[in-house]
Amino acid sequence: MFSKKRHVRIDWECSIEDETDARVCVYVTFPDYSRWVANFYTVKCIESIRNDHLSSGDNTFVWLEENLIIVDKVSRAHIEKIIDESIEQNTFEYLFKYFGSVKAPNVRQYPNGFFESRSTIDPIIIGSQASTLREMLEHASDELKEGIKQFLFGERQVRIEHLKLVPKLEAKSMLVAEAELEGRDMKREWEDVFAKGLDAQEKTNIYMEQYLWHVFSYAKKPCLSDEQAVEAFRNEPKKACYVIYQQHDLVLFIKDAARLMPEDVEGEQDIYIVDEHFKWTYVVTHESELGPYFVKAQYTR
Repeated sequence: MFSKKRHVRIDWECSIEDETDARVCVYVTFPDYSRWVANFYTVKCIESIRNDHLSSGDNTFVWLEENLIIVDKVSRAHIEKIIDESIEQNTFEYLFKYFGSVKAPNVRQYPNGFFESRSTIDPIIIGSQASTLREMLEHASDELKEGIKQFLFGERQVRIEHLKLVPKLEAKSMLVAEAELEGRDMKREWEDVFAKGLDAQEKTNIYMEQYLWHVFSYAKKPCLSDEQAVEAFRNEPKKACYVIYQQHDLVLFIKDAARLMPEDVEGEQDIYIVDEHFKWTYVVTHESELGPYFVKAQYTR
């Protein structure tokens, strides 16, 4: 079902100090352009997280990543062995989650000739995913079914009414509208301001074309993170703000964001909030243990 020809990328591989006490995010790419992701945790790492929770008085449960694989060490050789065995035993799709396809600008990150233009995802895998969706839709409203149908087979452009953040902000009497500027231009502006000084190779090395916030997670630029970032964003005086989405090009403009708080964007993934002059940014990622991040710009546009 899966090709034995694969490309393995291990995030944070270079920063591992102890292979028996670490966690990494692993991306596997196949010649059909499909990408798959899983999180590898060592037993010692999970024990460390658990002990941290106990010491803080939170001993109810520990939430980790989905597609979690527990190992004794996170060496590349060990991870690649697990990947190859799962491909051989037809269990790969149960360990890894589909993460989307490689886009044209990112093909250059892979060895020449790696991708095969005529290669497509195995229809059995697509069929199994479709079966799961169909079972879920049996318990959905007719309105949702129609919306899913439109999403799958209709026009794919994201519209402001699709964004779950909008009604949350409007409920707090904030005026929200679609920004006039396009998302790709806003993301380029964000990159110019908050990744200033990094050259093209440095950006490629940290996969910034996938997630701009890698400039913080790879420690290329100083920032506040976790609770410090949350409190900094909470206390920052806010006027007009933009909300930029990594995965699409629709940008929100909040005319008066004085009441915008960290709680309002909990559950969002890969968004960049900036004030209208790009003086600061607050970033929420899709990774539970990375971010949020907050930083003030060294210069403004």
